[in-house]
Amino acid sequence: MRNLMRIVAAVVVLIFSFTVIGCGSKTVAEVNGEKITKSQLDRRVKKIKMALESQGASFSGKDSSEMLKVLEQQTLDDMITQSLILQAAKKEGVYPAKSEIDKQLEEIKARFGGETKFNEELKKYQLESQDIVDKMYYESAYSALYEKITANVKVNDDDIKKWYDNNKVSYKDSTKIKARAILIKFDDPNQPPSAMGQPAEKVNRTENDAKKTAEDIIKQLNAGTDFATLAKEKSEDDNSKNDGGLIKDLQGSSLYAKGALMPAEFDQAALALKPGKITTAPVKTSGGFYVIKLESVTPEKQLSFEEAKEKILQDLPIRKKQDKFTQYMSDLRNSAKVVNKLEQEAPQTPAGMPQGTPPASSK
Repeated sequence: MRNLMRIVAAVVVLIFSFTVIGCGSKTVAEVNGEKITKSQLDRRVKKIKMALESQGASFSGKDSSEMLKVLEQQTLDDMITQSLILQAAKKEGVYPAKSEIDKQLEEIKARFGGETKFNEELKKYQLESQDIVDKMYYESAYSALYEKITANVKVNDDDIKKWYDNNKVSYKDSTKIKARAILIKFDDPNQPPSAMGQPAEKVNRTENDAKKTAEDIIKQLNAGTDFATLAKEKSEDDNSKNDGGLIKDLQGSSLYAKGALMPAEFDQAALALKPGKITTAPVKTSGGFYVIKLESVTPEKQLSFEEAKEKILQDLPIRKKQDKFTQYMSDLRNSAKVVNKLEQEAPQTPAGMPQGTPPASSK
């Protein structure tokens, strides 16, 4: 079930659906003669709107009409780009075979107990099996096209050294923080539901009550109570309470990088302390109120070329491939015959009105 929810969530957000809904539908765009219909666009916009609303977005109010127009224009531009990619994959001979997609689909169905249960779950999210199929075709085509276009990208030692010299600021060992924390949560009525529409976790405690509880904990610490002992007893951070409130990164290290793990308010409060000291007042974050004890700080350090070389070897080929594929897509778009009727029909902004961000131009 958990795997299905992940797949469904990905499909709802990405919605790579190219199924024609009715031959008589109005054409809103053409990509090298291939039509995109109003029905296809409406279907895509409806699903993206549904996904955005499940994450707290609102399309009501005086600006709702304009918001929907912008969403419609952006969605159509995405559909045009995706059509170009599918066409290019066919031209380059890397479009996935039907047998490959059929095999992937059967594997997905098997993981969820068969086709009947699979389809039942899809209906809950107003999806069809074809949505999954279209998404798999697009992702396979995109991946294969990307690999073919970027296959000859190479990086040599001179490239690595030049990159380091021009981007030293990007290769630093971040400030490392070692800290303990006690978290007291509260219910936030303004917190939106999760991407799957599930309500936020409830702890039946108001913000004011949580703050008072955290303040009481600070009083106990100031009176001599051991921080680690109190963290095990009081903290509501399941990731750290059993370690006496010691914050650890995803690799299990007790030194975590500033800005990479904890909320900005947490890091700011921790770095304002001297080692061994605790916060004099609770630190409010979106996750709740923290009481923090700073253990140590390791200052930021500039990496030497030799220290940075391994990371550059990982980063630079990816960047070069991305740059090449971006240029390829730009050339592909510029050489294509694209007719975007929504752009043609868009009304001119009245004189005196602020200019919005223009949609990407089509040739």
